Amino acid sequence: MSQKNMFSIVKLRRFRVFVAFFGSLFLTYCSPSFEGEYSDPSKAEIVDDRWNETDARKTAEVLIKSVLEKNWIKQYSSSHAGQKPIVIVDDVENRTDEHIDTKALTEFVRNELINSGKVRFVDAAKRQKILDEIKFQQSGAVSEKTAKKTGSQIGADYFLSGAISSSVHQMEGDKTVTYQTNLILTSIETSEIEWSEKYQIKKRFRRSGAGW
Repeated sequence: MSQKNMFSIVKLRRFRVFVAFFGSLFLTYCSPSFEGEYSDPSKAEIVDDRWNETDARKTAEVLIKSVLEKNWIKQYSSSHAGQKPIVIVDDVENRTDEHIDTKALTEFVRNELINSGKVRFVDAAKRQKILDEIKFQQSGAVSEKTAKKTGSQIGADYFLSGAISSSVHQMEGDKTVTYQTNLILTSIETSEIEWSEKYQIKKRFRRSGAGW
């Protein structure tokens, strides 16, 4: 092998080592890093200026505690041989300017009601699916012994509905957001409002630098 060819091979090897070295450096410093950890879901955390899961949970706890302490449950039970009232929980309406997962708030409200043991609960959202399943069972595809029939679903006594609204005040780097959630319990038979309550959450934020 000539001296010229030997020199070319050495240069090529050095070039490959150079590319490999700086390529590894590029991947090390330019690749995004990721770190994660579990946190306590019951702990209040504020990561931005938006409605969050803690707000939904706290709102549900306060409002359901209020509705369960009123006399409507005792009055219903005394006039219905000690039975528990049956409630339908409607999705909470979002009247704010931001995207809020109101289903999460609705689920917190429903869970607080069920876990109280003072009322019974009807899932209105699943009624159509249940009717479709009953129709299938009555089609002949299921044995008569196990097929369910229509006319046995339980009618609800009360309808729990509500809405969440917000007001925002800003001045330079300061921002105040007030969320107000209002729940209403209505008798399905008489359309009479049995209970109504509102709960407010006020949050203050300060931001340096650019505006919101």
